[in-house]
Amino acid sequence: MKRILYILVAICLSTMSISASSRSDVQIIEATENIRYLGQKISKDYLYLYNNPKKIELKEELNKDIKMLELSISDIGMSTIDTDSKNILDFLTYNKNEIKELLTKNVDKERSILILDYSESFLEGANSIASMHTYAFSDEEKMLMSMKELEYLLERVSKYYIASNLNLDKVNNFDHMDKAILKIDRILKEINLYKYPVELQEETKELNLMWKTHREFLYKSEKLFLPNILEASSKNLEKIVQKIALYHKKNQ
Repeated sequence: MKRILYILVAICLSTMSISASSRSDVQIIEATENIRYLGQKISKDYLYLYNNPKKIELKEELNKDIKMLELSISDIGMSTIDTDSKNILDFLTYNKNEIKELLTKNVDKERSILILDYSESFLEGANSIASMHTYAFSDEEKMLMSMKELEYLLERVSKYYIASNLNLDKVNNFDHMDKAILKIDRILKEINLYKYPVELQEETKELNLMWKTHREFLYKSEKLFLPNILEASSKNLEKIVQKIALYHKKNQ
């Protein structure tokens, strides 16, 4: 009898440990998604500021996003005991501090190129940390992750759109933008296959129509540079994506 009791206790403790580990992994993955998104957004906003230094509100937005980035890095630091993850976090923290320093100086071409490099470092670091913390997603969680990826990709295409037009490594930036566009197309196919309730079907139709127009402008970037229109369109797209994401979050 005692033997059976010991086995049951061991199973319970093991289950609790796995459950705690799973929750921790989910928190880390969510934080890495935030880092990916914020890394792109910070870089994009800095490039918009370089294009139009008089937009003081962009600097305020940048400082706000840096604080959000700090929180996400801190969340991972408190949730992981993995040595490699912590080493990557140290590197990301260094990059974040470098960006904070750049924001105290005048915006110029050289610093804009540095910011572009830092955004890719955040992406690489976040992806590496996420790969070390695996989690078996449900179908709804997979869709939610797709929505998060869509948000990040919308910021990414905007970043490369403006970088290309500011002649910051024009050819490579256009190529990066093209690859991000194709990833967005793939996610939209997944969304279109999902059976949403009637109230969200109109939202998905609008998302597809808006993206079609947005996409055309992106590919006309060499002839037609409309950063403010593209930014407004991007924000409208993200609002719909966030609404769909909320549906999947509630249905987990």
